[in-house]
Amino acid sequence: MTVLPASMKDALRNLITLRYFAPSLSERLFFIFGCQRSGTTLLLSILSAHPNIVGTDETEFASPYPFPSAQRLALYRLRGKYACFKMLEHSNKLDFLTTFYPNAKVLWPIRNPYSTLSSMLNLTNAKGSWINRCARLELKRIRPFFPEVFATLQISDFSDIDNASLNWDCKNQYPALLQEQGFPVLVFQYEDLLADQKNTLARIVEFLGLDWSDDLLNFYQKNPGKSLAGGTRTNLPINRDRASQLQCHFSQADVERIQNICEPVMKTYGYTMPEMYDRSS
Repeated sequence: MTVLPASMKDALRNLITLRYFAPSLSERLFFIFGCQRSGTTLLLSILSAHPNIVGTDETEFASPYPFPSAQRLALYRLRGKYACFKMLEHSNKLDFLTTFYPNAKVLWPIRNPYSTLSSMLNLTNAKGSWINRCARLELKRIRPFFPEVFATLQISDFSDIDNASLNWDCKNQYPALLQEQGFPVLVFQYEDLLADQKNTLARIVEFLGLDWSDDLLNFYQKNPGKSLAGGTRTNLPINRDRASQLQCHFSQADVERIQNICEPVMKTYGYTMPEMYDRSS
């Protein structure tokens, strides 16, 4: 008789419990999705300070497939907690999300494309730039959902600006796909969180079905000091000056390329070209 390795036994057991129990437990689960460099890590840091929320970043999961197990969700329910998972790289797994977490809610922050792209282009670590490490892989993940966008495009020939722009454009069309699958999705602007923190967070908490907590405003005093994705520190207040500044300069040609790719979605969310680049201003 063939004996399954312990790791395979664990995987099968987890899959079985996930299939039978996770759907009914997912009503106390919500996901933070969105385009990279759009304030998702800051949002996780803020919400994790709520006394009834347990927040988890995808970088804190040892698994290459970092979705919450049914056992973890059951434990949170026993403790009266809500589970918040930020996992930007896995929002494309629609079938998996629909099968196992049909009652989950989704938070989707969106940020001005120029600020987002400048942050993308400026983000580097010991392994290299974010664009080279992640942007092209992200496009491969999401391209099946946007065949008309990618039909005539050759990703291998894209410049860094092209890759960053198309990531912003497609990712911020994605909430509609989640809503079509029945997920409640709250889309809100990152700039609103910076300008009116209390009212924006009150809207988020109401959407999640939670009571308000002043800890959300003092999150940096409640959280343990650790660094999450992109170098965001959980114990530092919001740096509004840095968040609103462009971290790199775009040439006029760059701006025209960004507008060519992103303008329809920009109009949907009320974003415009910065005045410094607007020849009509």
